[in-house]
Amino acid sequence: MTTADEHLAYPYRAGGEARTRASPESVWRVVSAIGGENRYFTLNALWTVREAIDALVGGEGMVRRRPKDGALRPGDRIDSWTVLVADAPHRLSLLFGMKAPGRGVLEFVIRREAAGTVVSATAYWRPRGLAGILYWRAMEPAHRFLFRMLTREICRRAEQLEAELATSAVRAEEPPRGAPVGLPLAARPLP
Repeated sequence: MTTADEHLAYPYRAGGEARTRASPESVWRVVSAIGGENRYFTLNALWTVREAIDALVGGEGMVRRRPKDGALRPGDRIDSWTVLVADAPHRLSLLFGMKAPGRGVLEFVIRREAAGTVVSATAYWRPRGLAGILYWRAMEPAHRFLFRMLTREICRRAEQLEAELATSAVRAEEPPRGAPVGLPLAARPLP
């Protein structure tokens, strides 16, 4: 079994990152919702092709699943991935479960910076023989492109989530029609 940080020593990696005004908690809500019926937020057709190839060679690539309660814990399954680390709102590491000539991990890291939040998505790969090296070389350009788009989409969704929450909070604060205006919410008469 893979340990939580073993992948950091894998010889190959490719990733992307993006910045957002959204909080790390909002970014985590998006990241931790990945997979299942939510899919992968961007370029889902590419994910589906890879899943179909896995299914053709006897893998479970077309299986869609997520934990029922939504909370992620090590050992949980998200589609063909196994959760290695679920450290909200900082890090989600997923062990690649499709058939391939090597071992892979997809890791999301969320960190606060002065101007907001940075989210990175990195694929780590430990090849098994020449086939594993060739597999990585074929997939690496797609990973770099995909993860740049994926992290941007995660940021967009986190910002949208915060905007929707802010709009809901404003609506909750609005006085009912006919209620006195200018009084604090706690001082307004009940309908």
